[in-house]
Amino acid sequence: MKAFVRGLLARANYERPKIQRKWEWKESAGFGCVTSPPPPEKGLENLTVADVLLTKDTDGGEVDTWISCRTNDTVHDAVKNMAKHNIGSLVVLRPGDHQCIAGIVTERDYMKKIIGAGRSSKITKVGEVMTDESKLVTVSSGTNIIKAMQ
Repeated sequence: MKAFVRGLLARANYERPKIQRKWEWKESAGFGCVTSPPPPEKGLENLTVADVLLTKDTDGGEVDTWISCRTNDTVHDAVKNMAKHNIGSLVVLRPGDHQCIAGIVTERDYMKKIIGAGRSSKITKVGEVMTDESKLVTVSSGTNIIKAMQ
């Protein structure tokens, strides 16, 4: 989480070079065209949760795809899934075909409740170590990122 916040702050404090013109002339195959400059960077105060989630798409895949596991999966499989996707947490769904959120499992859950407690990740189920959905604080995608971090 600290690295996430540092990344957001770095992004908010990043200043792009000032653009002198409102347009630019480009030549392509003997034809010229007028192009607009890229949109300005949003400051942290104008950044929403949706903006941050859209920047998470680094593999060219679907932005709105959930990477999840089920309560009856082993912690070992969940951690392998996190490592494969280079993420630190998974949404935990209840068993079955419906998309009912049961909670979240994080790297910290693994470290404290498996490694720290001397348990086996190959036999412990995610539902035994996850944070239950009743304890989660959630926000909508339109929430300001500063408000979400609070």
